Order: sequence, then structure tokens, then C-alpha cells
Amino acid sequence: MKKVFYFGCVFYFFIGTIHVFFGSLAPYLLSSYDKGPGELSSLIFFQFIGFLTGVLLSPILVRKKGYGAVLTMGLLLMIGSLLLGLLVPGWTTLVLAGFFLGSGAGSLETTAGAYVISMANSAKRISIMEVFFGLGALLFPLVILLTVTEETWHYVFLFQVGALTFFLMLWLVFMNKLPHEQMAAPSQKMKKSSFLFDRNNRMIVVIMICFAFFYAGIETNFANFLPSIMLEKGGDNWGLFAVSTFWTAIVIGRTMIARKADQLHPLRFLKLSAALMILLLVVFALTTHIAAQLILIFFIGLCAAGMFPIALTASALMIENAIDEATSYFIAAASLGGACLSFLIGFSLEWAGAASAVFVFAFLAVLLFAAAIQMNRSRKKETVLTQQSALKADE
Repeated sequence: MKKVFYFGCVFYFFIGTIHVFFGSLAPYLLSSYDKGPGELSSLIFFQFIGFLTGVLLSPILVRKKGYGAVLTMGLLLMIGSLLLGLLVPGWTTLVLAGFFLGSGAGSLETTAGAYVISMANSAKRISIMEVFFGLGALLFPLVILLTVTEETWHYVFLFQVGALTFFLMLWLVFMNKLPHEQMAAPSQKMKKSSFLFDRNNRMIVVIMICFAFFYAGIETNFANFLPSIMLEKGGDNWGLFAVSTFWTAIVIGRTMIARKADQLHPLRFLKLSAALMILLLVVFALTTHIAAQLILIFFIGLCAAGMFPIALTASALMIENAIDEATSYFIAAASLGGACLSFLIGFSLEWAGAASAVFVFAFLAVLLFAAAIQMNRSRKKETVLTQQSALKADE
């Protein structure tokens, strides 16, 4: 099972690159296709609608085909969509490729995450996988910044296809050596009922879905729109460097969290991180000095770093009889937040400037803080009810 976890780290690395793929290439894409920020919002929206589709379908496919087959299908879909965007030029084709690229990444992330959460030390393992996600999201813009020009940006698609194909071959060889039962569908390994939205879980699940929605709206869109925000705030050549600063902080933060993940009180951690993020975003919106902006971006990334893996693991483990479904709904809500809120951010940036867009992020962080508080209250209420039921049963 450890080797599956190692492959999961590689998968999450590629998913990280996919999350910032179009955002990092945005200057070249908009220039080549003669589009504006509104069209970029549409491209990101359809990518995350595809991601949502992959996330929601993956638990159904896992129950029918097994974990191994769904992971393989996710890799194949990503490779095919990148080839489509490379070989068939056109903005409509690019949007379609973005949808299928998101679908493959969504099924890959949900399936790998659900499988690893079912293992021992899941909080630590998921945090480590999220470190690799952050590394992918960090290194990809850096590579673009250092190597890509107006004439060579097409080759990024080709390089990504080659890398994914190489690891697909390694994965298939590895799969052939595994016992069939290890990556089989859950129903083949054990028969147990799982009902996600029962009376005890309903409120916790709804709040966690809201938390994931708002968090992804911040993390994903902050990274994707950061080059445009920096441009509006006067940092003409600092956009991709700012994105790399953000993801450097994410990687550092998640590495630190991975060491202490099993010792943290998850809900207290989420409240503190959200509160600090609100403060930092408000200050960032009002700051004009480039160096101060980069420092603030770094600390915003640190605050965001541990929130997703900690909340994801907590949501799945609170509903132990439905880990696959809980993971799927949580990641689906995150992908929907990334998609829908991109329009809000794009609109505020285009019509009212960078400061207003950052204030929108701060408002989302306020909603995130409120969701964390409500999640903590619901958890305490459930604990009290469970204890009362136990006392009545003893009597």
C-alpha cells in the first residue's frame, strides 16, 4: 500500500500543475487568441466544471470498476485532453480541452485521496500528498516564467503529455504486479452500508461542503488571478513570481502541517487560519509597495496551506462509514467553488480593479471563518448527543 501512496504523491503533483495550467499560460493564451479577462474566467470555469464532473462520477466508477481502473482512466483523459488542445487550435477547442482536463484531474484527485484516507495515518499522508500538489503548482509557473516565450508556449502541452504518458506506463506496470483485490472496488472487498446524509451527519456535511466551496474559491482563484491583480496594482513583471511566492508558502506550510497533522485539533486550526487570512487579505488590498505585497502573499499562502488537507481528512473521518462519498462531496464542493467564484472575481477585477477583487477574497475568508465556527458548534452538539444516547443505553 505504501507504493500506492507514492504514486498518489506523483498524481497530486500533476494535479497541482493542472490547477495552475491555464492561469500560468494566461498571458500567452490571451495574446494568441486575442481574448480578455472575461474569456479567461470562462476557460477556468469550464475547467473546474469538468473537475466537478470527474469528482462526482469517480465514486460511482470506483464502485463498478475499482480504484486502479479509475486512476488509469483519469490519466488517460488528461493526456487526451492536452493532445486535443495542442493539435486542434481554437478557443472553443481549448475550452473543451479544459473541461476534459479538469474531469481527468478531478477523478484522479478524488480516487487517490479516498484510497489514501482509508489507510493508517491518513491525515499525515494526505498532508504529504498536498505538499506534492503544492510543489506542482509552485514549479509549473516558475518553469513557464524561465523558459516559455510567445513562440514556444505550445510546447508546454507537449511536455505535459510526455510526462503524464511516462508515469502512466509506470503505473500500468505497477498495476500488473499488484494483487487484484488491493485496488478492487470497495463492494468487492467489504459489504457495508454507507449513507452519507443521515440525521446525525447532515449538518456537519452541509457545513463542510460550504467550507470547501469557499476555500477553493479563495485558493484556486487567488493563484489564477494573481498575475492580473499584480498587473493592476503596478507590478507589471511580478505576476508569475507572485504566484510562485504563494505556492512556495503553500508547500512550506503543508510540509510543516504534515509533521504535526495527527496532533492538531482540526477545527481550532481551521478557525485560526481563516481569521489570519481575513486580516492579511485586507492589508494586501490596501498595500501598494511591491515588496510588501509579496511578503503578504507569502503569509496568505501559509494561512491557506493546511486548511484543505486538514478539513478534507476531518470530513472523511467524521463520517467513517462513507469515506469515498465524503471525500467526493468535499472535493466536488471545492471544484464548484473554484468554478463559480471565478466569475465573481473576474467581474470585480474587470469592472472595479484589483483592490475590489482582493476585498472579495477577504469576504470569502469571512464566510470561511463563519463555516469553521459553525462546524465546531455542530461537532460539539453531536458529541453531547452521542454521550446522552450512550448514558440512556447504559440505564
